[in-house]
Amino acid sequence: MKRIFFTFAILCAVMPASLLYSCKKDDLADHKTDAPDVAVAWMNLYLRLTKGTAGFNSVVSFRAYAYAGLALYESVAPGIKNGQSVTSQLQAGIQLPTADPAKKYYWPASANGAMALITKKLFANTTPALAGAIDSLENDLRTKMTNSGSPEELERSANFGKQVAASIFEWSKTDGGHEAYNNTTSDAYTAPTGPGLWVPTPPGFGKPLHPYWGNNRSFIPGLAAATQPIAPPVYSTDPGSVFYKAVNEVYTVSTALSSTDSLVAKFWADLPGQYNVPAHATNIVTQLVVLKKLSLQEAAVLYCKHGIAGNEALISAFKTKYHYNLMRPVSYIRTVLGHSNWNPVIATPPHPEYASNHAVISAALATVLEAVFGKNFSFTDHTYTNQYGNRSFNSFASYANEAALSRLIGGIHYRFTAEEGIKQGRKVGELVNQLKFKK
Repeated sequence: MKRIFFTFAILCAVMPASLLYSCKKDDLADHKTDAPDVAVAWMNLYLRLTKGTAGFNSVVSFRAYAYAGLALYESVAPGIKNGQSVTSQLQAGIQLPTADPAKKYYWPASANGAMALITKKLFANTTPALAGAIDSLENDLRTKMTNSGSPEELERSANFGKQVAASIFEWSKTDGGHEAYNNTTSDAYTAPTGPGLWVPTPPGFGKPLHPYWGNNRSFIPGLAAATQPIAPPVYSTDPGSVFYKAVNEVYTVSTALSSTDSLVAKFWADLPGQYNVPAHATNIVTQLVVLKKLSLQEAAVLYCKHGIAGNEALISAFKTKYHYNLMRPVSYIRTVLGHSNWNPVIATPPHPEYASNHAVISAALATVLEAVFGKNFSFTDHTYTNQYGNRSFNSFASYANEAALSRLIGGIHYRFTAEEGIKQGRKVGELVNQLKFKK
Protein backbone atom coordinates (compact mmCIF):
# COMPACT_ATOMS: atom_id res chain seq x y z
CA MET A 1 0.00 0.00 0.00
CA LYS A 2 1.33 3.39 -0.88
CA ARG A 3 2.19 5.51 2.14
CA ILE A 4 2.05 9.26 2.03
CA PHE A 5 4.48 11.78 3.45
CA PHE A 6 3.25 15.28 4.17
CA THR A 7 5.40 18.40 4.18
CA PHE A 8 4.30 21.26 6.36
CA ALA A 9 5.97 24.65 6.39
CA ILE A 10 5.31 24.90 10.11
CA LEU A 11 7.78 22.10 10.78
CA CYS A 12 10.57 24.48 9.89
CA ALA A 13 9.76 26.53 12.95
CA VAL A 14 10.39 23.63 15.30
CA MET A 15 13.30 21.84 13.61
CA PRO A 16 16.65 22.44 15.33
CA ALA A 17 19.76 22.61 13.20
CA SER A 18 21.47 20.03 15.39
CA LEU A 19 20.19 17.64 18.02
CA LEU A 20 22.28 14.78 19.35
CA TYR A 21 20.57 11.92 21.12
CA SER A 22 20.31 8.19 21.40
CA CYS A 23 16.74 6.98 21.61
CA LYS A 24 15.62 4.13 23.84
CA LYS A 25 12.35 2.69 22.52
CA ASP A 26 11.20 0.41 25.34
CA ASP A 27 7.78 2.04 25.39
CA LEU A 28 7.39 2.64 21.66
CA ALA A 29 6.25 0.54 18.74
CA ASP A 30 8.52 -2.25 17.54
CA HIS A 31 8.55 -1.05 13.97
CA LYS A 32 8.07 2.02 11.85
CA THR A 33 4.97 2.13 9.69
CA ASP A 34 3.24 5.43 9.00
CA ALA A 35 4.89 8.86 8.94
CA PRO A 36 4.11 11.06 11.99
CA ASP A 37 2.93 14.03 9.96
CA VAL A 38 -0.74 13.74 10.95
CA ALA A 39 0.15 13.87 14.64
CA VAL A 40 2.63 16.70 14.15
CA ALA A 41 0.18 18.77 12.11
CA TRP A 42 -2.53 18.47 14.75
CA MET A 43 -0.19 19.22 17.64
CA ASN A 44 1.09 22.28 15.80
CA LEU A 45 -2.50 23.46 15.41
CA TYR A 46 -2.87 23.05 19.18
CA LEU A 47 -0.18 25.70 19.57
CA ARG A 48 -2.48 28.13 17.81
CA LEU A 49 -5.61 26.93 19.55
CA THR A 50 -4.29 27.23 23.09
CA LYS A 51 -2.83 30.63 22.27
CA GLY A 52 -5.94 32.03 20.61
CA THR A 53 -8.86 30.50 22.51
CA ALA A 54 -10.33 32.26 25.54
CA GLY A 55 -9.91 30.51 28.88
CA PHE A 56 -7.17 28.13 27.76
CA ASN A 57 -4.61 28.91 30.42
CA SER A 58 -1.90 26.34 31.13
CA VAL A 59 -4.12 24.29 33.42
CA VAL A 60 -7.04 23.97 31.02
CA SER A 61 -4.67 23.48 28.08
CA PHE A 62 -2.78 20.54 29.58
CA ARG A 63 -6.09 18.80 30.14
CA ALA A 64 -6.81 19.25 26.42
CA TYR A 65 -3.39 17.92 25.43
CA ALA A 66 -3.95 14.88 27.65
CA TYR A 67 -7.29 13.89 26.15
CA ALA A 68 -6.07 14.64 22.63
CA GLY A 69 -3.00 12.49 23.21
CA LEU A 70 -5.12 9.63 24.49
CA ALA A 71 -7.49 9.89 21.51
CA LEU A 72 -4.55 9.98 19.11
CA TYR A 73 -3.00 6.87 20.63
CA GLU A 74 -6.20 4.84 20.95
CA SER A 75 -7.09 5.62 17.32
CA VAL A 76 -3.91 3.91 16.08
CA ALA A 77 -3.28 1.35 18.85
CA PRO A 78 -4.78 -1.56 16.88
CA GLY A 79 -2.18 -0.87 14.18
CA ILE A 80 0.80 -1.19 16.55
CA LYS A 81 2.54 -4.53 16.72
CA ASN A 82 1.65 -5.99 20.13
CA GLY A 83 -0.08 -2.72 20.95
CA GLN A 84 -2.92 -2.51 23.41
CA SER A 85 -5.38 0.03 24.72
CA VAL A 86 -4.33 1.72 27.95
CA THR A 87 -7.88 2.44 29.06
CA SER A 88 -8.07 -0.58 31.38
CA GLN A 89 -5.18 0.94 33.36
CA LEU A 90 -6.94 4.29 33.80
CA GLN A 91 -9.83 5.35 36.00
CA ALA A 92 -12.92 3.31 35.16
CA GLY A 93 -15.54 4.55 32.77
CA ILE A 94 -14.20 4.49 29.20
CA GLN A 95 -15.88 2.15 26.74
CA LEU A 96 -14.03 2.25 23.42
CA PRO A 97 -15.07 0.75 20.10
CA THR A 98 -12.92 -2.02 18.68
CA ALA A 99 -11.45 -2.29 15.21
CA ASP A 100 -12.63 -5.17 13.05
CA PRO A 101 -9.59 -7.49 12.66
CA ALA A 102 -11.03 -8.84 9.41
CA LYS A 103 -10.94 -5.44 7.73
CA LYS A 104 -8.19 -3.07 6.62
CA TYR A 105 -7.57 0.31 8.22
CA TYR A 106 -5.34 3.17 7.19
CA TRP A 107 -4.16 4.46 10.55
CA PRO A 108 -3.28 8.03 9.54
CA ALA A 109 -6.92 8.42 8.48
CA SER A 110 -8.03 7.05 11.83
CA ALA A 111 -5.73 9.48 13.65
CA ASN A 112 -7.00 12.38 11.54
CA GLY A 113 -10.62 11.53 12.31
CA ALA A 114 -9.93 11.18 16.02
CA MET A 115 -8.00 14.42 16.29
CA ALA A 116 -10.57 16.37 14.30
CA LEU A 117 -13.45 15.29 16.52
CA ILE A 118 -11.71 15.57 19.90
CA THR A 119 -10.30 18.98 18.97
CA LYS A 120 -13.69 20.37 17.95
CA LYS A 121 -15.15 19.12 21.24
CA LEU A 122 -12.36 20.32 23.51
CA PHE A 123 -12.16 23.75 21.85
CA ALA A 124 -15.90 24.27 21.44
CA ASN A 125 -15.52 27.93 22.45
CA THR A 126 -12.74 28.83 20.04
CA THR A 127 -12.94 31.66 17.53
CA PRO A 128 -14.64 31.20 14.14
CA ALA A 129 -11.25 31.54 12.44
CA LEU A 130 -9.68 28.79 14.54
CA ALA A 131 -12.75 26.59 14.21
CA GLY A 132 -12.30 26.97 10.47
CA ALA A 133 -8.65 26.00 10.85
CA ILE A 134 -9.72 22.73 12.51
CA ASP A 135 -12.00 21.88 9.59
CA SER A 136 -9.39 22.96 7.05
CA LEU A 137 -6.70 20.76 8.55
CA GLU A 138 -8.96 17.73 8.69
CA ASN A 139 -10.01 18.23 5.06
CA ASP A 140 -6.47 18.93 3.85
CA LEU A 141 -5.10 15.78 5.45
CA ARG A 142 -8.03 13.72 4.19
CA THR A 143 -7.45 14.98 0.64
CA LYS A 144 -3.77 14.03 0.80
CA MET A 145 -4.76 10.50 1.80
CA THR A 146 -6.96 9.90 -1.24
CA ASN A 147 -4.53 7.50 -2.91
CA SER A 148 -3.56 5.67 0.28
CA GLY A 149 -6.45 3.24 0.33
CA SER A 150 -9.85 2.49 -1.07
CA PRO A 151 -12.65 4.96 -0.30
CA GLU A 152 -14.25 2.33 1.93
CA GLU A 153 -11.03 1.74 3.89
CA LEU A 154 -10.40 5.45 4.37
CA GLU A 155 -13.96 6.11 5.49
CA ARG A 156 -13.92 3.10 7.83
CA SER A 157 -10.65 4.31 9.33
CA ALA A 158 -11.80 7.89 9.84
CA ASN A 159 -15.06 6.73 11.39
CA PHE A 160 -13.21 4.43 13.78
CA GLY A 161 -11.03 7.34 14.91
CA LYS A 162 -14.06 9.55 15.44
CA GLN A 163 -15.83 6.85 17.44
CA VAL A 164 -12.78 6.46 19.67
CA ALA A 165 -12.54 10.22 20.19
CA ALA A 166 -16.26 10.53 20.92
CA SER A 167 -16.02 7.89 23.65
CA ILE A 168 -13.00 9.56 25.21
CA PHE A 169 -14.64 12.97 25.12
CA GLU A 170 -17.76 11.64 26.85
CA TRP A 171 -15.53 10.22 29.58
CA SER A 172 -13.69 13.55 29.87
CA LYS A 173 -16.92 15.35 30.72
CA THR A 174 -17.04 13.69 34.14
CA ASP A 175 -13.52 14.51 35.38
CA GLY A 176 -14.33 17.84 37.05
CA GLY A 177 -12.65 19.99 34.41
CA HIS A 178 -15.20 19.93 31.60
CA GLU A 179 -15.48 23.35 29.93
CA ALA A 180 -13.25 24.84 32.63
CA TYR A 181 -12.37 27.57 30.15
CA ASN A 182 -15.70 29.14 31.13
CA ASN A 183 -14.93 29.33 34.84
CA THR A 184 -11.36 29.26 36.14
CA THR A 185 -12.30 30.67 39.56
CA SER A 186 -15.13 29.79 41.93
CA ASP A 187 -17.37 32.14 43.88
CA ALA A 188 -18.12 29.20 46.19
CA TYR A 189 -14.50 29.08 47.35
CA THR A 190 -13.36 31.21 50.27
CA ALA A 191 -9.63 31.30 50.88
CA PRO A 192 -8.61 30.69 54.51
CA THR A 193 -7.06 33.62 56.34
CA GLY A 194 -4.28 33.89 58.87
CA PRO A 195 -0.54 34.44 59.24
CA GLY A 196 1.45 33.04 56.33
CA LEU A 197 -1.59 32.12 54.26
CA TRP A 198 -2.07 33.10 50.64
CA VAL A 199 -3.59 36.47 49.80
CA PRO A 200 -4.31 37.93 46.34
CA THR A 201 -1.14 39.25 44.75
CA PRO A 202 -0.25 42.24 42.56
CA PRO A 203 -0.67 43.43 39.95
CA GLY A 204 -4.15 42.02 39.40
CA PHE A 205 -5.03 40.83 42.92
CA GLY A 206 -7.16 38.20 41.23
CA LYS A 207 -9.36 35.53 42.75
CA PRO A 208 -7.70 32.17 43.42
CA LEU A 209 -7.40 30.19 40.20
CA HIS A 210 -8.81 26.64 39.95
CA PRO A 211 -9.33 26.12 43.70
CA TYR A 212 -10.87 22.66 43.17
CA TRP A 213 -8.60 21.36 40.39
CA GLY A 214 -6.80 19.07 42.80
CA ASN A 215 -10.07 17.17 43.24
CA ASN A 216 -10.38 16.38 39.53
CA ARG A 217 -10.38 12.77 38.45
CA SER A 218 -6.88 11.84 37.38
CA PHE A 219 -6.15 9.44 34.56
CA ILE A 220 -4.17 7.19 36.90
CA PRO A 221 -6.15 6.01 39.95
CA GLY A 222 -5.07 7.59 43.23
CA LEU A 223 -2.33 9.68 41.64
CA ALA A 224 -2.78 12.90 43.64
CA ALA A 225 -2.68 11.15 47.00
CA ALA A 226 0.31 9.03 45.97
CA THR A 227 2.45 12.00 44.89
CA GLN A 228 2.01 14.60 47.64
CA PRO A 229 5.21 16.26 48.93
CA ILE A 230 6.36 16.87 52.48
CA ALA A 231 5.01 19.92 54.30
CA PRO A 232 6.75 23.23 53.56
CA PRO A 233 8.84 24.97 56.23
CA VAL A 234 6.80 26.48 59.05
CA TYR A 235 5.81 30.09 58.39
CA SER A 236 7.80 32.54 60.47
CA THR A 237 8.84 36.18 60.55
CA ASP A 238 11.90 35.40 62.67
CA PRO A 239 15.05 36.41 60.69
CA GLY A 240 16.74 33.22 61.87
CA SER A 241 13.98 30.91 60.61
CA VAL A 242 14.14 28.67 57.56
CA PHE A 243 11.12 30.42 56.08
CA TYR A 244 12.48 33.94 56.51
CA LYS A 245 15.78 32.94 54.91
CA ALA A 246 13.96 31.36 51.96
CA VAL A 247 12.03 34.56 51.30
CA ASN A 248 15.09 36.72 51.78
CA GLU A 249 16.89 34.63 49.15
CA VAL A 250 14.19 35.47 46.62
CA TYR A 251 14.61 39.16 47.37
CA THR A 252 18.41 39.02 47.34
CA VAL A 253 18.47 37.19 44.03
CA SER A 254 16.15 39.81 42.54
CA THR A 255 18.58 42.59 43.37
CA ALA A 256 21.49 41.08 41.45
CA LEU A 257 20.00 39.49 38.36
CA SER A 258 22.30 39.10 35.39
CA SER A 259 21.06 39.43 31.82
CA THR A 260 21.22 35.63 31.56
CA ASP A 261 19.09 35.28 34.70
CA SER A 262 16.43 37.56 33.27
CA LEU A 263 16.50 35.70 29.97
CA VAL A 264 16.05 32.32 31.67
CA ALA A 265 13.16 33.61 33.75
CA LYS A 266 11.39 34.98 30.67
CA PHE A 267 12.20 31.96 28.48
CA TRP A 268 10.29 29.67 30.86
CA ALA A 269 7.65 32.23 31.83
CA ASP A 270 5.72 31.69 28.57
CA LEU A 271 4.45 35.23 28.83
CA PRO A 272 1.13 36.51 27.46
CA GLY A 273 1.23 36.61 23.68
CA GLN A 274 3.62 33.65 23.58
CA TYR A 275 2.88 29.94 24.07
CA ASN A 276 1.62 28.76 27.43
CA VAL A 277 3.48 26.12 29.44
CA PRO A 278 1.91 22.98 27.89
CA ALA A 279 2.22 24.39 24.37
CA HIS A 280 5.91 25.15 24.94
CA ALA A 281 6.51 21.71 26.44
CA THR A 282 4.65 19.92 23.65
CA ASN A 283 6.58 21.91 21.07
CA ILE A 284 9.76 20.40 22.52
CA VAL A 285 8.26 16.94 21.99
CA THR A 286 7.33 17.82 18.42
CA GLN A 287 10.91 18.86 17.71
CA LEU A 288 12.04 15.43 18.89
CA VAL A 289 9.38 13.60 16.88
CA VAL A 290 10.35 15.39 13.68
CA LEU A 291 14.09 15.09 14.06
CA LYS A 292 14.07 11.49 15.22
CA LYS A 293 11.65 10.67 12.40
CA LEU A 294 9.40 8.70 14.70
CA SER A 295 6.50 6.86 13.13
CA LEU A 296 2.91 7.93 13.68
CA GLN A 297 2.51 5.06 16.11
CA GLU A 298 5.63 6.01 18.07
CA ALA A 299 4.61 9.66 18.14
CA ALA A 300 1.14 8.73 19.36
CA VAL A 301 2.58 6.86 22.36
CA LEU A 302 4.85 9.79 23.17
CA TYR A 303 2.19 12.49 22.88
CA CYS A 304 -0.19 10.37 24.96
CA LYS A 305 2.27 9.82 27.82
CA HIS A 306 3.44 13.44 27.73
CA GLY A 307 -0.08 14.88 27.81
CA ILE A 308 -1.21 12.60 30.63
CA ALA A 309 1.91 13.45 32.66
CA GLY A 310 1.20 17.18 32.37
CA ASN A 311 -2.43 16.77 33.35
CA GLU A 312 -1.60 14.57 36.33
CA ALA A 313 1.16 16.94 37.46
CA LEU A 314 -1.29 19.82 37.68
CA ILE A 315 -3.90 17.81 39.59
CA SER A 316 -1.21 16.77 42.08
CA ALA A 317 0.20 20.31 42.36
CA PHE A 318 -3.18 21.98 42.87
CA LYS A 319 -4.04 19.40 45.51
CA THR A 320 -0.93 20.58 47.35
CA LYS A 321 -1.53 24.28 46.75
CA TYR A 322 -4.98 24.43 48.28
CA HIS A 323 -4.03 22.14 51.14
CA TYR A 324 -1.25 24.41 52.45
CA ASN A 325 -2.45 27.76 51.03
CA LEU A 326 1.03 29.21 51.52
CA MET A 327 1.87 32.89 51.07
CA ARG A 328 3.67 34.01 47.91
CA PRO A 329 7.05 35.79 48.02
CA VAL A 330 5.70 39.15 46.85
CA SER A 331 3.27 39.33 49.77
CA TYR A 332 5.95 38.55 52.36
CA ILE A 333 8.61 40.78 50.80
CA ARG A 334 6.25 43.74 50.72
CA THR A 335 4.68 43.33 54.17
CA VAL A 336 7.31 41.57 56.33
CA LEU A 337 10.61 42.60 54.71
CA GLY A 338 9.19 46.08 54.18
CA HIS A 339 9.95 46.51 50.46
CA SER A 340 6.49 47.81 49.66
CA ASN A 341 7.17 48.59 46.00
CA TRP A 342 9.01 45.36 45.16
CA ASN A 343 7.88 43.39 42.12
CA PRO A 344 9.04 40.05 40.70
CA VAL A 345 10.51 39.73 37.21
CA ILE A 346 7.39 37.88 36.08
CA ALA A 347 3.87 38.33 37.41
CA THR A 348 2.77 36.05 40.24
CA PRO A 349 -0.10 33.74 39.20
CA PRO A 350 -3.27 33.96 41.33
CA HIS A 351 -2.97 30.77 43.36
CA PRO A 352 -1.05 29.65 46.46
CA GLU A 353 2.71 29.16 46.59
CA TYR A 354 3.37 25.53 47.38
CA ALA A 355 3.84 23.43 45.23
CA SER A 356 5.28 25.02 42.11
CA ASN A 357 3.25 24.04 39.06
CA HIS A 358 6.25 24.55 36.81
CA ALA A 359 8.53 22.38 38.91
CA VAL A 360 6.03 19.55 39.17
CA ILE A 361 5.14 19.70 35.48
CA SER A 362 8.72 19.94 34.22
CA ALA A 363 9.95 17.06 36.38
CA ALA A 364 7.00 14.86 35.40
CA LEU A 365 7.58 15.51 31.71
CA ALA A 366 11.33 15.02 32.02
CA THR A 367 10.76 11.65 33.69
CA VAL A 368 8.51 10.54 30.85
CA LEU A 369 10.96 11.72 28.19
CA GLU A 370 13.85 9.99 29.95
CA ALA A 371 11.99 6.68 29.78
CA VAL A 372 11.77 7.04 26.00
CA PHE A 373 15.04 8.71 25.00
CA GLY A 374 17.33 7.96 27.96
CA LYS A 375 18.79 10.06 30.78
CA ASN A 376 21.94 11.18 28.99
CA PHE A 377 20.15 13.01 26.23
CA SER A 378 21.46 16.27 24.81
CA PHE A 379 19.01 18.54 23.01
CA THR A 380 18.24 22.13 22.12
CA ASP A 381 14.90 23.85 22.54
CA HIS A 382 14.26 26.24 19.65
CA THR A 383 10.77 27.35 20.69
CA TYR A 384 11.76 30.97 21.31
CA THR A 385 14.70 31.31 18.94
CA ASN A 386 13.63 34.74 17.74
CA GLN A 387 12.68 36.14 21.15
CA TYR A 388 15.34 34.79 23.51
CA GLY A 389 17.61 32.51 21.53
CA ASN A 390 17.90 28.76 22.02
CA ARG A 391 18.37 26.84 25.25
CA SER A 392 20.53 23.69 25.20
CA PHE A 393 20.58 20.92 27.79
CA ASN A 394 22.64 17.79 28.36
CA SER A 395 19.72 15.90 29.89
CA PHE A 396 16.01 16.15 30.54
CA ALA A 397 16.81 16.52 34.24
CA SER A 398 18.78 19.71 33.53
CA TYR A 399 15.85 21.02 31.49
CA ALA A 400 13.46 20.34 34.39
CA ASN A 401 15.81 21.88 36.96
CA GLU A 402 16.30 25.07 34.96
CA ALA A 403 12.57 25.43 34.33
CA ALA A 404 11.83 24.93 38.03
CA LEU A 405 14.49 27.30 39.33
CA SER A 406 13.50 29.93 36.76
CA ARG A 407 10.58 30.60 39.11
CA LEU A 408 12.98 31.48 41.92
CA ILE A 409 14.91 33.76 39.56
CA GLY A 410 11.61 35.22 38.39
CA GLY A 411 10.64 36.02 41.99
CA ILE A 412 7.46 33.97 42.26
CA HIS A 413 8.62 30.86 44.17
CA TYR A 414 10.92 29.95 47.04
CA ARG A 415 13.79 27.52 46.49
CA PHE A 416 12.18 24.84 48.67
CA THR A 417 9.03 25.09 46.57
CA ALA A 418 10.98 24.41 43.38
CA GLU A 419 13.07 21.62 44.88
CA GLU A 420 10.16 19.77 46.45
CA GLY A 421 8.13 20.32 43.29
CA ILE A 422 10.79 18.49 41.29
CA LYS A 423 10.54 15.52 43.65
CA GLN A 424 6.75 15.60 43.38
CA GLY A 425 6.89 15.71 39.59
CA ARG A 426 9.27 12.77 39.51
CA LYS A 427 6.70 10.72 41.41
CA VAL A 428 4.05 11.71 38.86
CA GLY A 429 6.25 10.81 35.90
CA GLU A 430 7.17 7.45 37.39
CA LEU A 431 3.50 6.52 37.73
CA VAL A 432 2.83 7.56 34.13
CA ASN A 433 5.80 5.45 33.01
CA GLN A 434 4.09 2.41 34.50
CA LEU A 435 1.38 2.56 31.84
CA LYS A 436 1.76 -0.35 29.42
CA PHE A 437 1.23 0.33 25.74
CA LYS A 438 2.28 -3.16 24.58
CA LYS A 439 1.04 -6.61 25.50
